[in-house]
Parts: sequence; structure tokens; C-alpha cells
Amino acid sequence: MKSQRVRIAIWRRVILAVLRVEVTFTDIEALASGKSVILTCNHQSLLDGLILAFACPVKMVFPVTPKHSIDNPFTSHGLRLLERLGLGRVVPLNSDHPFALRQLQRALGAGQSVAIFPEGRIAGPEELLPHKAGVQWLQERTGAKIVRARLAGADESRLFARAGTRFRPKITLEIGTGG
Repeated sequence: MKSQRVRIAIWRRVILAVLRVEVTFTDIEALASGKSVILTCNHQSLLDGLILAFACPVKMVFPVTPKHSIDNPFTSHGLRLLERLGLGRVVPLNSDHPFALRQLQRALGAGQSVAIFPEGRIAGPEELLPHKAGVQWLQERTGAKIVRARLAGADESRLFARAGTRFRPKITLEIGTGG
């Protein structure tokens, strides 16, 4: 796959560099088309949503568990700050309640794009979680294209991952991976 150049604001590139994130785009056309997409990504750490928000060239709707988006004052204020910075919108979503997916369906119907972690929670370093049915359900009802992303290295973060061993691991994000 050929890497493609994408224009991201310099302040966002600086934050990604501080986090030691290297981003590669291999299918920017899908994101830049102006049509709704469902961006799926593996979930390794508490940084993953932030990394996607800083790296994506378009605003996304991010479903976030109510534990982090509402109940925890630290994370809920941080997520609201990211919304005010124009990095997307947070929707509280409990993955155990499938009716909550209708909020994402409405967002896709309104022309917005959604970034979702199909496992529904952070996986451990050796854990392979099955994908929940929500992504397929959304795609069938909205016709939005699914764009896949792949994170590597975030699970090594001692501060933000379950069993990390490094304070500042190198993290890679590839957006537009096949299959």
C-alpha cells in the first residue's frame, strides 16, 4: 500500500509528535470524499480516541462509554475540551445497549463520520476480542463505507494501557488498511 500525504493542522501534528505517534494514510479518498464513513480501529489504550481525533483530517463522532464521557469529571471535561477544539463530537454510548447505536445511525444519516472501536473495550496485549455487531448493523442501515485503521504500540504505554512497560512508546497508526 502506498502512503498518502494528508494536511493536518500543525498544532495537531505537534501533539502527535509529542505522543510519538507516526500516522500513515493509505486510503485518504474515503475520508476526504465528503461522504459519511465508519472508521474502525483496534483499541489498545486510553489514548486511542485522542490519537484518532488528532490524526483524522475530518471531524468524527466518537462513541465513548458513559463511565468516561459523563461519570468521570476529569475525562468528561477533557472530552468536552476536545469538542471545543473542533476535533469532533463525543456521544455517550453503552455498548451493552444496542438501541444506543441509533445515535450513531442518525449522525451518519446527517453526513457525519463515526470512529468506533468494534471490540467495545480495551483489549489486553495478548487478548483478541470479538467484534460487536454494531459496525455491521450501522453499515447495513446507512450504507456508509467502512474504513479500517490499525494502532500498534499504544498497548506498551505505562501510563495509558493495561499492562504497559514504557513511558513513551513509539505508536503507529495506519488509516485505510484493507479488509
